[in-house]
Amino acid sequence: MALRFRKSKKLGKYGRINLSKSGVGFSFGVPGFRIGISPKGKVRRTVGIPGTGIYDVEEVTPSKPKKANRVCHKCNRKAGQRDSFCRYCGVKLQ
Repeated sequence: MALRFRKSKKLGKYGRINLSKSGVGFSFGVPGFRIGISPKGKVRRTVGIPGTGIYDVEEVTPSKPKKANRVCHKCNRKAGQRDSFCRYCGVKLQ
């Protein structure tokens, strides 16, 4: 069984501060639409119909671009991002 902890406190009319085991988060919005920032920096958008329990949550934090895999042009094996030479065939990488 996982132990969870969460406490919320209002910040004015539209804001809220959220305290949890993982840290402090913030959320802002009106009933039916809210933007939240988690302690880990993730941003979520929540849209719902107030009083019904029907809502949609989407993470809107831009994802980090993935680094392209480098491949040796001679032996077609993967090479590290910092490698100057292929560790399998010794060819200088481009």
